[in-house]
Amino acid sequence: MKKSILALLFLLFTGIAFSQTTVTLQDQCNCEVLKGTDVSSAGAITPTGADLGDIYVNTSSGTIYFWDGDSWELTASDNQQLTGFSFDDTTNILSLSLEDGGNVNVDLSSLKDVLTDSNTTITSFDIDGTNTNLVITDSEANSYAVALADLAALIDTNTDSQDLSLSGDELSLTGDPT
Repeated sequence: MKKSILALLFLLFTGIAFSQTTVTLQDQCNCEVLKGTDVSSAGAITPTGADLGDIYVNTSSGTIYFWDGDSWELTASDNQQLTGFSFDDTTNILSLSLEDGGNVNVDLSSLKDVLTDSNTTITSFDIDGTNTNLVITDSEANSYAVALADLAALIDTNTDSQDLSLSGDELSLTGDPT
């Protein structure tokens, strides 16, 4: 009976001794572990005085950074590549596929031109004062000039005897097309 009590006590004391063993990150990485809210993004240079490999834990976000000698950097990052994308011109949604299976949708509706003009009409055709341009004016008083020489080059192929003329608001092409 004494032997069983002695064995039980031995197991109890060794269990307590093992359960009280604490291993810290500092013991494992030979670094100093800092904490606080001073470092909130990669590339931060404060707090200063850290040694290469020191660890900083942001107590607000839980993000862990390491000191690379110049700045605090993230201990992990996600470098996924895009594997494909598509655009739905009905909904203006750009869908991006990621290599690890995720998808991201971007609504581009705010970039769409909503100022489509469907009621502008041409109100007049005129020849300018120097007889070099055909001036077209629309219902919103915008004017566009087209060089008559450019029109003549398109029309005159030296194979006919047609004439281009403007009478009031009417542009006419007359003559023999042969």
